[in-house]
Amino acid sequence: MSFAMILVIILFFVFLFLGFPVLFSLGIPCVVWIFINPRISDTILAQNMMSYMTSFTLICLPGFLFVGRLMNVCGVTDKLFKLSIATVGRFRGGLAHANAFASMLFASMSGSAIADAGGLGLVEMRMMKRAGYKIEFSAGITAASSVLGPIIPPSACMVLIGTVAEVSVANMFFGGIVPGVVLCGALMLQIALRSVFTKEGRSWPSTKVSRKTAFFSILEAIPALMTFVIIMGSIYTGICTPTEAAVIAVLYSIVLGFIYRKLTPKILWETLKQTAAASGPLLIIMSSASIFTWVLMREGLPQMLTTWMRGVSAQSGNIVVLFACLIVFLIVGCFIDSISAVLLLAPIVFPVIRSIGIDPVQFGVVMTLALIIGVITPPFGICLFVVSGVAKVPVKDVTSEAVKYLPAMIIVLLLIAFIPDIVLFLPKFLLGYVPR
Repeated sequence: MSFAMILVIILFFVFLFLGFPVLFSLGIPCVVWIFINPRISDTILAQNMMSYMTSFTLICLPGFLFVGRLMNVCGVTDKLFKLSIATVGRFRGGLAHANAFASMLFASMSGSAIADAGGLGLVEMRMMKRAGYKIEFSAGITAASSVLGPIIPPSACMVLIGTVAEVSVANMFFGGIVPGVVLCGALMLQIALRSVFTKEGRSWPSTKVSRKTAFFSILEAIPALMTFVIIMGSIYTGICTPTEAAVIAVLYSIVLGFIYRKLTPKILWETLKQTAAASGPLLIIMSSASIFTWVLMREGLPQMLTTWMRGVSAQSGNIVVLFACLIVFLIVGCFIDSISAVLLLAPIVFPVIRSIGIDPVQFGVVMTLALIIGVITPPFGICLFVVSGVAKVPVKDVTSEAVKYLPAMIIVLLLIAFIPDIVLFLPKFLLGYVPR
């Protein structure tokens, strides 16, 4: 390992722990590296900064972000939560079950944990508070269920992995469906166990609705649920790519907003501005990350990791390598947001896992879940702060409730990591995917 590579890595962690934005934590070490290597033309800096920007797949990212935001402002969240109450509200702790179930439904439109926590979470916590649930409990399950956002397609995290690591986004989208449903089931199972074995849980009410109310809740939610059908159906039938499906979803969400009579030209313009404001920093970070990974690749870090992991795989098998990757992802997710973590790790790790025979589609879904668990773990835990702000509850109280669901998440993570068919069943069955 050269002095230059050691310096770049040390500077990155120093800036990161000093609280510098990820953009500068990634970019400044690269500028230092350029000065250390005067023979490298500085034009390479500009060329590599655009390496991800020219990706056709990446265009769908702002599209899916826009769809999620528009669904939030068009009243879709209310309709999904009412549908969820009609479906699972009759159980003890019904609104908590509905919280997780609604997050799974909303995930099929937003692809973002933050959109779930900040948009749907407001509706969920308001109704749970009215029903007599403790606000800390309501905030905790809201933060925990937001993890479903990036697992159920369309997923912003999977789009980035597909762009950076050259993995089929369509296969990852279909690969994320079963794990997402299993994760939702695991959260609901944990709620059910708490409702039986804890004193607080036994006091939770059920929320029953009449058949007429349930019927109208289903009717109102069907147009919104069609968003998922349109996105995945168009990809499955081969009518369009994920990028083109994002454009169709954008058009449909605009039409849906007018159908629900919630969308006005002013709201549409504000949503477009919010999407642009969210996409801009993300794309700038991607530019900085592309330089950082190029520097590490030029210094030979991927080759070193490949050689080392091949040796570990030969001696102990791929299970040990997978387990080591999971630990790294879980730790990194505690300190860096999932988007930045993908940009940093995916270009380095995916060549390694391909070389030892681990399927990249399965690994992409596993990486997504492992990193996204970090949204509810301190010290970063962005969804903890979002929910805390929405619910007006101290972050420590949200955290103490949210982390109670970590065992369920870790179990699901281990299942999809070591039982590949949980991820690969739908891509193989529907898309004819042949695992590597």
